[in-house]
Amino acid sequence: MLKYIVIILVKICILFFIYNSIIYTYFVKNDTISYDIFLNHFIHTVSKDNYFMNYGLWDSTHTTLIQANENLIDFVFEKTELTDKKDMNILDVGCGYGQQDIVWASKLNKTCKITAVDISETQIKYAKEKNTSTNVTFEIGNAITLNETHSDNSFDTVISLESAFHYSDRPKFFTNINTILKPTGRFVITDITLKDSYIPSFTSSIFIKIFSDFLHIPSQNLIKASEWESQLSSQFKIIEIIDITEKTFNPYYSHFFKEYIMNMNLPKCISTMFTNYFHSVQPFSYKVAVLVKNV
Repeated sequence: MLKYIVIILVKICILFFIYNSIIYTYFVKNDTISYDIFLNHFIHTVSKDNYFMNYGLWDSTHTTLIQANENLIDFVFEKTELTDKKDMNILDVGCGYGQQDIVWASKLNKTCKITAVDISETQIKYAKEKNTSTNVTFEIGNAITLNETHSDNSFDTVISLESAFHYSDRPKFFTNINTILKPTGRFVITDITLKDSYIPSFTSSIFIKIFSDFLHIPSQNLIKASEWESQLSSQFKIIEIIDITEKTFNPYYSHFFKEYIMNMNLPKCISTMFTNYFHSVQPFSYKVAVLVKNV
């Protein structure tokens, strides 16, 4: 009996080593998520030439990944209330490949400027090469040290689109945003938290472990929505918080697995199996918050 227990433990250790090797070789590098792997091997398999990196906002008229991606960034832009405003200084933190900034620039008055920041040199390089707008500037930067690279009270609007849950110190990021916002400034963030109704179980814990490893979510960010709202309210006045969970995760997973399995010529039953599992254990909330500086 002891022999079999030892064999099982050794196999578990080997599997754990392989798992961690995959995570830290391909998906997480220098303690940041490597979106290039997701883009080239997953996103582009289901949505060719799509450089948006968000779950999307799905409904009956936005039924493909790129349509849902664009719908979400349109929704976020609407919440910024930037339409028809002039001379606005805007910061997009965690801009990724910069696709949303190019779209937003086309909606802005020509006197407005967007500074788009991301920690990934690869993504900023792509964004600079793709950018044709004189209203957008792309910079390599760290969300946790924004107060060191940008002046106090320097931005009219700050946007954080589906990136803050990656940060090693999300509360410090919120503090920094409060510092660099002008007294009349507005902060719009889409973020991922645990549901307030979440109760840990064996299957959901496995899901969270894998999800947080692949998407590089630090354990300190695995908090419930109410705690996240408290972190925000300590720095900002909350104008509005919208829960769009039902229009993000499940429709995304349904579409992703269907298209990925089909394009990889794998059995359809695999898509059904993964979709059902993800739907049944999905423990996260997707929140959109509209905030102003707490002065």
